[in-house]
Amino acid sequence: MTLRAASVAWKIRPVRGDSSYFGHFYDLVSMAHDEGAEVVVFPELHVLELLPLARDLEAHDAAKYLVQYSEAVEQWLERISNSSGMIIVGGSHFKEGDAGIKNVCAVAVPGQPLIFNEKNNLTSYERDPWELQRGSGLTRLPNRLGVTICYDSEFPESGRALAENGTLVQCVPSWTETQRGFQRVRWSCLARAVENQVFVIHSSLVGALEYEPVPTTYGSSAIIAPSIEPFPVDPVLRETPLNEEGVIIADLNFEMLGEARNSGEVSNWEDRLKSDWSVSGGVLDSSKRD
Repeated sequence: MTLRAASVAWKIRPVRGDSSYFGHFYDLVSMAHDEGAEVVVFPELHVLELLPLARDLEAHDAAKYLVQYSEAVEQWLERISNSSGMIIVGGSHFKEGDAGIKNVCAVAVPGQPLIFNEKNNLTSYERDPWELQRGSGLTRLPNRLGVTICYDSEFPESGRALAENGTLVQCVPSWTETQRGFQRVRWSCLARAVENQVFVIHSSLVGALEYEPVPTTYGSSAIIAPSIEPFPVDPVLRETPLNEEGVIIADLNFEMLGEARNSGEVSNWEDRLKSDWSVSGGVLDSSKRD
């Protein structure tokens, strides 16, 4: 089985109204659709593009302001997925529930209700000043897909939980303001591909509002395979240019993935349960040295 996947690098554009934002969204979906993509992955919090509609808004009120667009975003995703026939991993947006506002990824599957995946671990900015609430758990998706939103991907247990529930493609929508932030997420994506022997799709928000809460961004989008035969030596199958908008496409071959897991030179996935990683004595107490 082969899955044709697309990853989007979304560059923030000036908008005059929410129609400009949805037009931008549509342009990127169309690019993926024209390339025959079956699934397309968007970046985290592309709704930040709408903030110039409220230029006098204080940065700490951004989530409270943007949550008003949650229903429109969700309805749009569902409608475009149905019309295009593609699975759309919608990046993320702000969604309010009984517990408060959360950072949530809506996944649109043709002919089905939306599926929601929440961000579990929050950055310090999301906790304060935005006062977002933590999500609880991950979601099993069709076509062997799973989602970890940005910071969540930096924790090995997140990808492991998805893989142990059958995920073969870990989708990572992200928004990173600095090179270090981008590196943390990208290196984590590479690590998840190695340790779980899965494909990872990393999708970045780029561009800037040039004022808080998005004074700048840094990143690129990539489609990643495990670093093992029969995949290429460079496990990054496709990548957008740094800090530029673009849509990349790659065919994810699950038969090759099975071959890598079953007969590769290493068996990271199979060997995950075979070793004893307990830590015992043998540490010299430096206070007792002569």
